[in-house]
Amino acid sequence: MDQLIEKVIKTIEKYRMLQEGDKVIIGVSGGPDSVCLADILCKIKGQLNLSLIVAHVHHGIRREEADRDANFVRQQACHWNLPFEQLSISVPEIAKARRLSIEQAGRVERYQYFKKLLGIHQAQKIALGHNADDQVETILMRLIRGCGLRGLGGIPARRGTFIRPLIECTRQEIEGYCERNNISYYLDSSNKEPDYLRNKIRLQLIPLLSKDYNPAIAKNVLQLQAIVRDELDFSEGISEQYYLSVVKQEPGSTVILDNNRLKEWPDGVQRSVIRRALKHFNYYLEDIQFNHVEAVRMMCLKEEGEKILDFPGGIKVIKSYQDIIFGLASDLKITNKEKEFKIIEYELAINGETEISALGLKFITKIKDFHCSDLDYKKLIKEADKNKAYLDYDKLNLPLKTRNRRPGDKFQPLNSNFFKKVKSYFIDQKIDRYKRERVMLIVDNSERIAWIAGYQIDNRFKITGNTTRILYIQQSTI
Repeated sequence: MDQLIEKVIKTIEKYRMLQEGDKVIIGVSGGPDSVCLADILCKIKGQLNLSLIVAHVHHGIRREEADRDANFVRQQACHWNLPFEQLSISVPEIAKARRLSIEQAGRVERYQYFKKLLGIHQAQKIALGHNADDQVETILMRLIRGCGLRGLGGIPARRGTFIRPLIECTRQEIEGYCERNNISYYLDSSNKEPDYLRNKIRLQLIPLLSKDYNPAIAKNVLQLQAIVRDELDFSEGISEQYYLSVVKQEPGSTVILDNNRLKEWPDGVQRSVIRRALKHFNYYLEDIQFNHVEAVRMMCLKEEGEKILDFPGGIKVIKSYQDIIFGLASDLKITNKEKEFKIIEYELAINGETEISALGLKFITKIKDFHCSDLDYKKLIKEADKNKAYLDYDKLNLPLKTRNRRPGDKFQPLNSNFFKKVKSYFIDQKIDRYKRERVMLIVDNSERIAWIAGYQIDNRFKITGNTTRILYIQQSTI
């Protein structure tokens, strides 16, 4: 058996990359790494009863080369007697539309396509051709750009459904395997152009370090990566517990953290939790550097109101008083104009219940006779809490309704002789922007706000010594 095949088998076993009967999508570009990977998996598939599918992405860059590579990979798939799948796109157009670099856009599209094929073929794994030289280049690139400890952990051998069986094999070993087995491949001409940072590191920096500083530089970088990875495996379990204790919401493409708790923790824990939140957007995580994480941390520590940061890959981070919101820019559009409101409005039942199922809220109302001699009205006011209100029933113009706020809404805060915009009140109370449309107002038939539910009643409707009937309102969850 070829020595490289033996090494790959050991790597697969070491990281438990494959199980018997797995169906595997192989990303094949046409270069030596991916072609070598596909050939080796073909030769060992019988040992684990593997099913293999070759997948290729035509990036629409350097059209003639791209067409050549696509045709070559299709022919190779036929030679291996494997199913072939291809995605044809224009990465430059996608990068421009999404404001990404060419590298970012290409990586995102490849990973999304491979994941899509998992579902189509009901496959379990996606095999990629990253090797040990890629690992060294990646770590040096992250170090130059500015990274934290996790950046030095390099490319994982296995992450979820993605596996990299060649990650401990050098480029020289891979090319030697192809030569010994008469395997053809094509080199991307862009790999020889020092326009990209990775290419500069490969073509200029590593040869310089190896020649003038330490011939074992690549070996030492890989040793550092292994040590860091072991440390991270231990610490990530602890970081996850911190993250789970501070995350308030993680729906779809948005993550919300409790900033009040986060900023109380040590610096290192803060960075770990922020990094974990950004990990939710795993397509772009490789482009997140230490300075990005630190910018979020500094924003968390400041007492000012809302702040916004824009990160690579279309990630936006918003500090909204007590919360830190992570999301994609397409889902967190912030403009200087009043946002379009989704109108929520219900007539409020008197002496009954009103349910707002969309918000999971319920209002219960009761009319009560009131005699000042029987009960001190000031004591009654003090008994009210944020979800209970006592209003002077006879000062209200019926019918009442409950609705969310509208642009320009004003009310007269309790014990104040002046009016205040509801929006300004929300800002003063540090109510997060995304929560404001869920705060319901109790409004009478004259559009006067009687109660900002959960917060404060209007001074015009407070009970006094002259009150004879009280409207009691309670807000609760369904």
